[in-house]
Amino acid sequence: MSSTGLDSGKIWNRKLELSDNLSDFNCDQEDELDCNGFIHKEDEAKLFQKERQGITYLFFYENTMLGYVTLAMSSIESRRMEGKFKKHVSLKFYPSLLIGRLAVDNNLRKKGIGKYMCDWCVGLAVDMSEHVGCRYVILETSKGKKVEFYEKCGFQKGKELEDKKEKSVWMYQRIALE
Repeated sequence: MSSTGLDSGKIWNRKLELSDNLSDFNCDQEDELDCNGFIHKEDEAKLFQKERQGITYLFFYENTMLGYVTLAMSSIESRRMEGKFKKHVSLKFYPSLLIGRLAVDNNLRKKGIGKYMCDWCVGLAVDMSEHVGCRYVILETSKGKKVEFYEKCGFQKGKELEDKKEKSVWMYQRIALE
């Protein structure tokens, strides 16, 4: 058993396919970022994937869809981060893996599945960093409970920039290198 309460050996994922019918999946609870609309509208997740603007991974337990995450390459401005991370190489922007969307089915929330998917994204970033520059995993989320969730997953809030009026919070996690 993993922290999800599910047998982690039975959790698997795959890329979203254009032929997927996800009508049984619903993640509209506390959905300020419209993750439910993103996965269900034909011109959103599937188009993002077709255009290589973001790749969506569907997570399953046996044959039940648990949730999804959409990833893209990005960067984070160094001025958003705490100074302690910038001691080796100083850049204006650090290469990052962006979690564009992360959603868990309404009926499966609060079971550790979101944390499992965050950990998977960080692991992917570590693997990718062997082939493509990638130093952080970043995301933008709404203020409130979502920030607390991502902090429990090891992310920290980025600094708010004085020249921007932000309604959301940028968060980041530095990936560990061997």
